[in-house]
Amino acid sequence: MAGPLPSTLVLLSTLPGCAPGQKVRFLGCVDEYVVATATLRLKHNFPSSAAPHIANVNIELVLQSIKRTDLDVGSWINVIGYVERRKDKGIFVQAITVWSAGNVDLDAYHGAVAAREEAR
Repeated sequence: MAGPLPSTLVLLSTLPGCAPGQKVRFLGCVDEYVVATATLRLKHNFPSSAAPHIANVNIELVLQSIKRTDLDVGSWINVIGYVERRKDKGIFVQAITVWSAGNVDLDAYHGAVAAREEAR
């Protein structure tokens, strides 16, 4: 019996290279929450020499379980969701799970993602 496909751990900056429908897991910092569309705008400026990368994350499916503090600007959150392609500019992800990253160690996170990439 087959279960759901696992998510792929990626950096927010690599989301543009992900295929539509791909299930991903990534980390981002809340930059804005648009209540009318239940969309979180997440950013992550890695590498730090580049401009911040932005992802628009629809959280409509997880509104019942998301904590209010996870919507605060500056909060770091983990997202599992499906990459969408839209006519709108930008990267869009339909979230199926969102949770706080807490006091995340960004260097350790970047190292973990790099190690996973090398292992593939």
